[in-house]
Amino acid sequence: MNARAILWLPLAGALAAAGCATAPEGPMDADRAEPAATTVEEDGTVRHSVPNRAVALLWDRAERARKDGRIEDALGSLERALRLSPDDPVLWSRVAELRLRQGEYAVAENLAAKSNALAGEQRLLRYRNWLLIAEARERRGDPEGAEQARAEAEQYGGP
Repeated sequence: MNARAILWLPLAGALAAAGCATAPEGPMDADRAEPAATTVEEDGTVRHSVPNRAVALLWDRAERARKDGRIEDALGSLERALRLSPDDPVLWSRVAELRLRQGEYAVAENLAAKSNALAGEQRLLRYRNWLLIAEARERRGDPEGAEQARAEAEQYGGP
């Protein structure tokens, strides 16, 4: 196994832990100020529950597109979701991941940092974001910065 594959292993595990969004059952008020809830299931899936049905539908659409390899479609759905829910750190993190896949390393790093700024005490999300930052720095030719980011990730312990 080469060094690049070894670097991707923890990131792949964290990225695989991304899951689906759900909106609470019942009538919805789009302006209701309930925070999003993110939980980790036993199988490692991250369930991201948002108070806005439109955001949940856009997340699900983005996830289907991402799984089908339609990155531009996924980004379009996520960017629409961010217009509705600009303080959702999970959305920012997923956009960072997709920008990393596109080779937009500096953009991916900045988006993951924004997600971290919004993530509060969401340990798994902060871990994931630091791994994204590490990979972006590695790909940009900054091994020292990548190592610093991996050290930050370790503070959150991983999944």
